Amino acid sequence: MNNLYTYLLVAHVLIAVLGLGSVAAVAIVAATARRVERGSTGAPTKVLMWLGPLLRCSTFSLVAMMSTGFLLNLMVSGAFSATWWFRGSVLLLVATNVLQALVRREVRRGIANEDDGSLRRVKRIVYGMCTLIAVITVLMEVKPF
Repeated sequence: MNNLYTYLLVAHVLIAVLGLGSVAAVAIVAATARRVERGSTGAPTKVLMWLGPLLRCSTFSLVAMMSTGFLLNLMVSGAFSATWWFRGSVLLLVATNVLQALVRREVRRGIANEDDGSLRRVKRIVYGMCTLIAVITVLMEVKPF
């Protein structure tokens, strides 16, 4: 059982680093595209199309993070769920998933309408996601309460 916990913990950390890194990649791509391609017709739509695979990766990663987190909690007989840092992290992860859904909707809307303002909205939402993920990371490491 101890080995299973270790494997789950390693998977949880790898998903956090490799999978959720795509969230930061979306923010960087959106911000750079807005700066570089101002005034270019059709350019924002092309960038939005490239964000799709990154967003699918981050969607999978968010679900995998939640799954491995709950499995880790089960491995310790629910001891984490009695702590406020764990409860707060779960709520923030749910909020991150909600923002993820908003970003995916905004990308679809931007592609369909060829909306130049979509990149700005995507960038803002994804920066919010990055902030939530950073707070979750701090809660998981510091365990303040």
